[in-house]
Amino acid sequence: MIYGNPRVVRVNDTTDLIGIRTLVLSKMWQPSRGDISEAEIDAEKPSIPAVSGGLMLVGEQTRQSEGGLRTTWTFQGINGDGKSVTFKDRSNSLDYGFESGFAQVSIQRHPRFMDLLSEYGGYPDNDGGRVLWPPKLEDNKPGGGLSSNSNTGTNPMFGVNEYFQMEGTYRFRYASPTLPGKILASTGTICTALPGQPPPLVEGRNWLMLPVSYRRRGTVFDITEQYWLSGRGGWPEPVYSSFTKSGTRSTGLQSVSIQPVSGL
Repeated sequence: MIYGNPRVVRVNDTTDLIGIRTLVLSKMWQPSRGDISEAEIDAEKPSIPAVSGGLMLVGEQTRQSEGGLRTTWTFQGINGDGKSVTFKDRSNSLDYGFESGFAQVSIQRHPRFMDLLSEYGGYPDNDGGRVLWPPKLEDNKPGGGLSSNSNTGTNPMFGVNEYFQMEGTYRFRYASPTLPGKILASTGTICTALPGQPPPLVEGRNWLMLPVSYRRRGTVFDITEQYWLSGRGGWPEPVYSSFTKSGTRSTGLQSVSIQPVSGL
């Protein structure tokens, strides 16, 4: 038995780094009798509490609690009336970061590959996708090659078919009341203008835009853009540059008009 007049209580109220708010409210209540049916429970449940215009009901749960029932409501969205900008959009979000790593790639992708072939006497094996290097420098080059190997004549490239290069993924997350209409237009293309603060590029590297991921979070969209950092020399433009309507190549998000549209 519940005595008094139970009130709506705030179970949880959190706002994340880009301004997306999750509000959880609940209320205890007493059904009219113990053998109440599911349809009667639905009819007797307390009404949904009033919340600010920036929030939307995304979940509801009713459970047994302390001799009665407790209904819990989950709202998501943003703070305020839903008309004022209280979230972080693509222009000012602080939710971004870079995760670096090493990748093992073919030696044929090395930016100095042709120089290595000339200096160490290798040649590609087209059938196996490997490079054949002579075991000793003097087997291919007069004078025994580099002075550091003059005692043994060993070719430092013998057996080398792969090398490690630094790569990485840059992520940028933001909120938007609408979903960009051409959100996939730049996917798989080289981009030069990234939001936030990506690490500075060196050694001719550039960025390749990955497919954008997003979720509906109440009244707004939770959007994450991702970019792959290339190896030295960059992603090849003949393969990854985008095309304008006139057929000419262009690079970067700025070459694609991304306009918001209402709704999904």
